[in-house]
Order: sequence, then C-alpha cells, then structure tokens
Amino acid sequence: MAGELMSRLVVLAGALVVVSGCGTPVPEVPVEEPVSYSQHIEPLVLAHCLGCHEAEEPKAKLVLEQGTGYGQLVGRRSVQVATMMLVEPGDLEASYLWLKLQHRAPEGKGMPRTPTGVKKLRPAELELYRRWIEEGALP
Repeated sequence: MAGELMSRLVVLAGALVVVSGCGTPVPEVPVEEPVSYSQHIEPLVLAHCLGCHEAEEPKAKLVLEQGTGYGQLVGRRSVQVATMMLVEPGDLEASYLWLKLQHRAPEGKGMPRTPTGVKKLRPAELELYRRWIEEGALP
C-alpha cells in the first residue's frame, strides 16, 4: 500500500511541475511598443528557468533570479559555446539563448527542461524573446 501511495505522489508531483509553467500569462506587446527584459521577458524567465538557474547550484553558472537575469544574459559569453554571446542584442543567430530556446544550439540541450525532459515554449513566448533580442535586448 505504501509503495502504491508513493508512486501516485511521484506522478502527481511530476504533473504539477509540468503544469506550473503552463499557466504563465504571456503579455501582448503592441508592435509599436518595445519589448523589455524587466516588463516582458523576466516574468517568463522566472516561470520557466529558475528550476535550473537559482543561486544555490546554477546550471552553466547562470543565475536568473529576479533582478539579476538581465546582467547575466546580455553581454556575457556562453559557458557551453565560448565563441557565442548568451544574448547578442539585435542578432538572433549570434544569441546562444535564442538557439537554446529553438532547440538548435550547437552544444547542450534545448530549454526549458523539466524532470520529464525538454519542452518547447509556446509560440507567443518565443515571439517575445525574438522581438526582445531583435529590438536590441532592452533592460
């Protein structure tokens, strides 16, 4: 009986992890308004990335906690591909983050990841990242 209960709890916990990022509202940003990290991107980062990028044991030495993510992403080189910047303002293909989000990075796995594997962001979320980088990666 205890083993069956434990199995159910593990399945429930996995389902909660997968669903937790799904309800994150994606802000609609009019084309004439620029996308900024603090207003539009940071809420997505906090919802999808903190599982791996918290201060205690950050993957790729990248801490993306509230208030720190912009400085960690823009103007820094990737640990996995040292010839690439994590975010190269104005240049999607030179931005390692974009390639990771697209699951096309030359090194490493796609992002974000969950205990059950890699998942893709929703199209509206990817569009915000695309616009943010192409528009110059504003703070």
